[in-house]
Amino acid sequence: MRNVRTVQFVAVFTMLALLAFLAAPPVSAQNTFATGVGRDDTNAAGRTAADKASAPIPRFADGTPNLSWTDPARKGVWYATVQHWRWERFFVDKELKEIPFQPWAKALYEYRVRTEHRDDPQGYCLPSAGTRASSLGSGWEFVQLPDQKRILRVHEAVGHMWQPIYMDGRSHPESAYDFPTWFGHSIGHWEGDTLVIDTVGFNEGHWASRWGAIRTNYHHIIEKYTRTDYYTLHYEATIDDPGAYTQPFTFAWDFVWNEGEELAEFVCNENNRAPQSLSGIEINGLK
Repeated sequence: MRNVRTVQFVAVFTMLALLAFLAAPPVSAQNTFATGVGRDDTNAAGRTAADKASAPIPRFADGTPNLSWTDPARKGVWYATVQHWRWERFFVDKELKEIPFQPWAKALYEYRVRTEHRDDPQGYCLPSAGTRASSLGSGWEFVQLPDQKRILRVHEAVGHMWQPIYMDGRSHPESAYDFPTWFGHSIGHWEGDTLVIDTVGFNEGHWASRWGAIRTNYHHIIEKYTRTDYYTLHYEATIDDPGAYTQPFTFAWDFVWNEGEELAEFVCNENNRAPQSLSGIEINGLK
């Protein structure tokens, strides 16, 4: 009987601690989703122009920018400056005022917003990719393998996802369209100092944004990453998905370098029931 009561006490205590954490206000001007409170928070937001000027962009022998850490003394991970729920304020085309949905896609999007994202696949531990993976408030890093002519993008959440990017000049195979996957098929190349990643072959099992933007099997994205200084990585994504949108559109934001941090273990279990309990809870002003 004592063991049963102990287990019940631990479960109640854990739930109360979780709810207290979710209800807590931001610790600083940095959103919790942006940098991860409790981590080594020495990110680009607090860097001066002198700091940035003193740390040149690291490069490989062939001049290619190194988008990761260079040695144990300069390790780190990339973070989005905020967790991007809505795309509208990040549009590159300022004349575009709303996402160019087809009618059916807009109706589904509005349903997802109205039901407070209860069906968000990420809440059920399904792997996000593309623009959704680039809008999370968790760390990630590039692992560049020039000898193998490929790059890996490794995510801490959800559940240590990774995206292989082939840099050997190949094209997308037909199998990418015939057998769509969570991450799709990615090929990349350099345009000056910008890494350009072209991805197709997504399945329809995930959302394209935290707010519930649509992703069909026609989803084609071109993502561009430019390390504008040591502590800043500029991100630009163009979505072309004629299954859900009336035209292609582009948005952009920056990632910051959280120096001193390494990716930590993150375990997400299948059959996760947390979304039901979190629906409607406001976190730092976001729902």
